[in-house]
Amino acid sequence: MTINSFLFLKKNLGTRWFWVVIGMLVVASGLRVAAYGNIGLSIATNDTQSYIDSSQAPLFSREILTGRRLLTTNLFYKFFEPEEGYQITANGSFDTTRRVFQHGFEKIVIVQVMLSILSWSILALTISGFIHNPAIKILSTIILILFAFTPQIADWDSVLMSESLTFSLFALQLALLIKIAFAITESENVNISFLSGVWFVIYFLWTFLRDSNLVASAVTVGMISILLIIPSYRKNKKLYIIVSALIAMLGIGFYTSSHSTRSIIQINNIYNSDLLINPAWVNTLNKLGMPEPHSDEYKIWFPDHAGSTLIKFFAIHPSYPARKVIKDFAPAFTEFKQTYFKSPEQITIRNFMLPLGEAIHPENTTPFLLGVCILFALAVIAIQSGDNWARVWAWILYWLFLTASFTIIAAILGDAWALSRHSAFSTMVYRLLMWVGLVVIIDKAVQTQKSEKMH
Repeated sequence: MTINSFLFLKKNLGTRWFWVVIGMLVVASGLRVAAYGNIGLSIATNDTQSYIDSSQAPLFSREILTGRRLLTTNLFYKFFEPEEGYQITANGSFDTTRRVFQHGFEKIVIVQVMLSILSWSILALTISGFIHNPAIKILSTIILILFAFTPQIADWDSVLMSESLTFSLFALQLALLIKIAFAITESENVNISFLSGVWFVIYFLWTFLRDSNLVASAVTVGMISILLIIPSYRKNKKLYIIVSALIAMLGIGFYTSSHSTRSIIQINNIYNSDLLINPAWVNTLNKLGMPEPHSDEYKIWFPDHAGSTLIKFFAIHPSYPARKVIKDFAPAFTEFKQTYFKSPEQITIRNFMLPLGEAIHPENTTPFLLGVCILFALAVIAIQSGDNWARVWAWILYWLFLTASFTIIAAILGDAWALSRHSAFSTMVYRLLMWVGLVVIIDKAVQTQKSEKMH
């Protein structure tokens, strides 16, 4: 965040409440580090080696964009790789075990922990800065601390995959997006060049962590484009630049994704786990040009034609994707906790923190259903009150909802394996939306009551 943004939040919060929130975040951050033991300990998974291998591609090469993993993790693992290379000594995919010190990985997990603490703290500070009532400011800060620092989120910082970076960078860009959204609402001529530039860099890095994040970027383009319908927003030329940059990023992302080895693996999982076990679907695929499964012709055909044939199959049999999304939607919310490591030495604190985290991160569809109710209520409030504050929050929360919805559909349809983990980002966003939405509505109710008493 820039110094001006920092001072803006201080002004919004009020000096006393600003330092109260800062104090809470500092204390919580210290407890977060102390409660989870040595932050240099890590746990690998079956996927970790693929991050290492993919990061070996030359920096300025096509392979670093189209390899087994995406650009951001390739850069991340390349930057921190020691001269003697990484050494995997503990794999939690085989059996839940303890975290250990793994040579070369200590820098990665330390950065993941520090980035997580920083990102979620900035988000908590930003949200509290746009809440009116002092008590609700404190409530929002407590909720965000519990949301981010309980094991359901914090444990992923020790896991050598992309989940930690996905959560952290999303929280950080969300904080900047909230600041930008309120800034351009309060003044048509506000200069958001630096802030939007920083946001775009972070959003770019987040987008190139997982292929499903590209779908979220398409949602962002759509939501910002909607703002351009409104005359006051249309005057802000920076929005046109942001939309153009996002569209260019999407073009690069979809091109590299469609030409990557990772997409072949995901499509192969869909064929083997779903489509090829149904004789009627195999018959349809044969009519679309697919050779007999597992034949030599099939192996030659698959890399270049399986993806386009799958899209055609979806168009012919729309009931398949619809049924799959409906069937897998509720299960996607289960098993949000990581299952790769255990910490018996921290059993006392974890016995307290895990149930607390379960209350904040319910492993059912309640966040989705409650989120729908919150969005409906907030839309009514924004329309009836004509309050710009409510309208901005409505836009942000609708953006969160659509981001979660489109990415969970992409996760469910994009791979038939590891449903809960692939959907973890989407279900996290639904849960975040639920809590932020409740805080916003409570704050608005308190403000309305206060206003009525004054009149």
